[in-house]
Amino acid sequence: MTSRNEHPQPRDLVLSGQRLHVRFGGAGPALLLLHSAWGDAEMSWSAVWNDLGRSFTIIAPDMPGFGASAALTKPSLASNANILKELLDEQKVDRAIVIGNSFGAAVAIEFAAAFPERTQRLVLVNGGYLPALPGFLRKLMTSRLLEQWFRTFMRTAAYSDKALAKAFPAPAKLPPGFLDHIGRNAEIHSRNVFNTFINQTKPQIRPSVPATIIWGTGDRLTGMKQAEALWKWLGNAEFMTMVGAGHMPQVERPDVFVEAIRNVG
Repeated sequence: MTSRNEHPQPRDLVLSGQRLHVRFGGAGPALLLLHSAWGDAEMSWSAVWNDLGRSFTIIAPDMPGFGASAALTKPSLASNANILKELLDEQKVDRAIVIGNSFGAAVAIEFAAAFPERTQRLVLVNGGYLPALPGFLRKLMTSRLLEQWFRTFMRTAAYSDKALAKAFPAPAKLPPGFLDHIGRNAEIHSRNVFNTFINQTKPQIRPSVPATIIWGTGDRLTGMKQAEALWKWLGNAEFMTMVGAGHMPQVERPDVFVEAIRNVG
């Protein structure tokens, strides 16, 4: 591991025969940081990982199919969770606080449900569980005539300028080029998310571990109704709001986010 004050350093590991690009840094209890579907670990977490590294050991992978990590042949939440367990095994980390933002929240839920003994706490940031597709709808969405239409619809719903305007109420608070970066990679990232969604054949199981929800109240892409539904589904989670922040509060209000993570549980 890197020293306490060092910027998280990248390494390429081979897990389950797959190249996984991971950033490591800091010292203390382990934080497993799972990014959104709009980019890689650096885009989602670089605004906070130095400060978090003063209190925690940072483990921030580019999940399969994102950033510099190889894509899975058949991506699913379960396959992502299994690779993350291998990552903790390789690092000899017994338990981690698992933090997932947006799409990363669904992966975090899958990991915590499958490996509760490896999850110290689950933290969900403007994201929740991924619903299972009924068989007839999966067949429709992957039919020769309609698959491309559904792929385009999903990309538009999550990656278009209109979608991003809903997600980020104060774009001036984002780093320079942030939204352009999302647009440049929309095709490959939306394809990976679509494939994962198609392969979700069973409803996600509610994890039995302690949980915290952190939600930017300015997010109109995944609004407060979804946050409240997630809170009810989890049953007994802490609920923290970040007033005025959007879909990625760790990027928009990093100081407040870091303080919130230091105080979870």
